[in-house]
Amino acid sequence: MSGLFKIGSGIFAPRDRSGAFSNLSVATKKAMLSGSLLIAMYAAFAFFNPLFLQATNQINLLQQIVTFSIIGYGLTFCLVCGGTDLSAGASMALSGIIVVWSLQVGVPLWAALLLAMAMGILTGILNGFTIEILGVVPFIATLGTQWVYRGIANVLINGNPIYTVDIPSKEVQEAFYVLGGGRTSFWLPYSVIITLVYGVLLAVLLSKSKVGRQIYACGSNHEAAKLSGINVIGTRMFAYCVSGFSAALCGILVSSRLSSAQPTAGQGYELEAIVAAVLGGVSINGGEGNIVNAMIGALTMGVLRNGLNLFRVNSFWQMAITGFILVVACAVEARRRRRSG
Repeated sequence: MSGLFKIGSGIFAPRDRSGAFSNLSVATKKAMLSGSLLIAMYAAFAFFNPLFLQATNQINLLQQIVTFSIIGYGLTFCLVCGGTDLSAGASMALSGIIVVWSLQVGVPLWAALLLAMAMGILTGILNGFTIEILGVVPFIATLGTQWVYRGIANVLINGNPIYTVDIPSKEVQEAFYVLGGGRTSFWLPYSVIITLVYGVLLAVLLSKSKVGRQIYACGSNHEAAKLSGINVIGTRMFAYCVSGFSAALCGILVSSRLSSAQPTAGQGYELEAIVAAVLGGVSINGGEGNIVNAMIGALTMGVLRNGLNLFRVNSFWQMAITGFILVVACAVEARRRRRSG
């Protein structure tokens, strides 16, 4: 009887939910908290402004999130690996110019896309070389390469925008526009589908592959990763290549949707993507975070920016709010690390 009593008490006893929550990973806890903030913010904007839920605004919101998400995915690799990439916006602009300029001179669409993507990877290689081989700290290295890429973008087109209407083939114009501006039969933009598929691929790469585990190891403890036999230089350079490729993909989609490319495109995008990633739960100190965190953060930033626009909040105030969010998120992260360690 005593055995049955113990079994019954075990079944009907209240579960320790706080214990279950404490067993979750740090990234999962942050994702849950950020997700709760996202839901609350979405509900508040929907309640106070009926225009927020209109279909046209929701489609606009999704297209705005594309840039935060894709650049944020790449930056997540850098942040988790213990680095950062301030050149992502400039790399995006350069890749966008490469693809439009190539199409204007008659390069086939598939080849122009490959050239732009190759340029993105090349910027990642240069960032990784500057940081890992030359020994420049990531902040300074990518700040410098940001100016390099932005300068090259200006040189290529003399600082003036270029437009897809100058592409000789109308068929190529239309095919290129579909990538960033086209929609499915149920009005979902193709760029959103590309963003989701790309996010899933990178999520699997970061969480399930050998190189993903090595990225976490490098970000958690650089010296321990070296001693365990991990090729730290190669791993971190791979992370910067993912960031460069992501910026190139974003540049292609943005230039496609806007039907133009210009050297000033993407200014500040890397900072907003960092804010989104950190807000979603990616640690700025390395070793923690995943693509889901970046997705949630991008959605949160997109909803916030969209809602503030509907309430006609001045863009300069929006800039101040974005900076404030980054400072608060980093302060919370620093406080958590002090308490845990």
